[in-house]
Amino acid sequence: MQTAATDAERALREEVRAFLDEHQPAPEDVPTQFDAYVDFLRDWQRKLQAARLVGLTWPSEYGGRGATQREQIIVNEELAKAEAPKIIGFVGLDVLGPSLVAHGTDEQKEAYLERILSAEEIWCQGFSEPGAGSDLASLKTRATDAGDHFVLNGHKVWTSFVTHARWCAVLARTDAEAPAHKGISYLIVDLRSPGVTVRPLVQVTGDPEFGEVYFDDVVVPKANLLGELNRGWQIAMHTLSHERGPAAMATQVQMRVRLERIIRHAAAVPRAGRPAIESPEIRSALARAHIAVESLRCQTSLSAGRAMQRGTPGFESSVDKVVAANTEQAVMAAAMDVLGAYSTHGHGVDWGVDTVRTQHGYLYGRASLVYGGSVQIQKNIIAERVLGLPRSA
Repeated sequence: MQTAATDAERALREEVRAFLDEHQPAPEDVPTQFDAYVDFLRDWQRKLQAARLVGLTWPSEYGGRGATQREQIIVNEELAKAEAPKIIGFVGLDVLGPSLVAHGTDEQKEAYLERILSAEEIWCQGFSEPGAGSDLASLKTRATDAGDHFVLNGHKVWTSFVTHARWCAVLARTDAEAPAHKGISYLIVDLRSPGVTVRPLVQVTGDPEFGEVYFDDVVVPKANLLGELNRGWQIAMHTLSHERGPAAMATQVQMRVRLERIIRHAAAVPRAGRPAIESPEIRSALARAHIAVESLRCQTSLSAGRAMQRGTPGFESSVDKVVAANTEQAVMAAAMDVLGAYSTHGHGVDWGVDTVRTQHGYLYGRASLVYGGSVQIQKNIIAERVLGLPRSA
């Protein structure tokens, strides 16, 4: 849904562009070693927060601007268009933070929100378990009531940036007798607590970006319960709607920028003595990627308009997730098609193409089919919740 830009929105775009002109690092200044990369991204987010360009919709008393969702989208679009470094605290900002703003106590907001914005403290999401990924309600992690605290025991996995996180939003079963969705609570867990063990998991990219975490008799104060006891499932659904939806607006800009770069590469990379872009197969791959990017743009514009009318994302965020994942596959596959046999090179830059960066982007992009809820599960949600189709037997 396209709407006319207001003077304030145009001024905000100029503000972001001026910030990037002054502060955006050159690609060669971004570390490739993972721990150094995380430290670099912390510093980058601190700069963004100093300019109040993260968490715009959050209350001003907690470091936000009290701005509209449209204004946050504008900032995200400009950062994506400039290919600015990623925001290390995205789980806290875009996924868990909105649930803290909506459901947290005043004390919880005071304790956590500003530290999330500045990346002083990184948050991670303790939802998935080895036996409860797509079927999240079957989780086995338990929190036993011990008076003024809970005792937490369980195992979470596929947890992004857990090796650098201070806090983890954990879904745990607090009523073993209740139906699957009824006895779950949403706990804020300090990963420095005794009994917490974190183990990194190395991805196909070579980075230990996610990991697994074990909780063995971990003490969690009752003050760290988010929302009501045994009503964590409702808050989790609020969290997941933010994880799957609003980020797609920035994704469509990122994919367009990548595709434009891939088209330039196709004009430079040789194929049988001629530019790759002259190959009918390459032109077809680029056309498929272009159609995918346009489809994502249309879908996210429609979803964003509906979300802004309601004030929160809805089930259409699952549609965003599916279309965004498919778009990323199409764009990165086109990048590898353009490189052809050169896609196996790992020595740097040829014809203006960073082959290592392209390989990393392709491999990392495979995860988009799984993270935030697998595409298969999202299709089930779309069928049942959006289209009103009956549940399969």
